[in-house]
Amino acid sequence: MDELLNGKSIKADFEAQVAAALMIQSNALIPLKLAAKLCGIPKDEILRRVTCGTFPKPRYLSRASQRNREAFYLKDLHDWIKEPHLYHQRGYDG
Repeated sequence: MDELLNGKSIKADFEAQVAAALMIQSNALIPLKLAAKLCGIPKDEILRRVTCGTFPKPRYLSRASQRNREAFYLKDLHDWIKEPHLYHQRGYDG
C-alpha cells in the first residue's frame, strides 16, 4: 500500500516522522537557516531576538579563528515555538 497519497507516499511520510522524532529525542542541533524555516521568522529577526533575550541562544560549532557556525538545539526551538510570546532566555539580564 505504498501508493501515492496527495502527492506523497505513505512510506516517505512515515520516514519523515521517524526522522523528526529521532531528532527531537536526541536534541539535534539545527542550523540558523533551518531554524528560521521551522519558526517562520527571518534569520535577521532570529538574531535580533537572540540579542534581546526573547529567542534561544545558538551554540557555536567552530573555533573563533574559523568562520563562525551557529546552531540551535531543537528542544530550545520547540520550547520557543510552544510559547514564543512568553519565552525569555535563562540568565538574560536584558
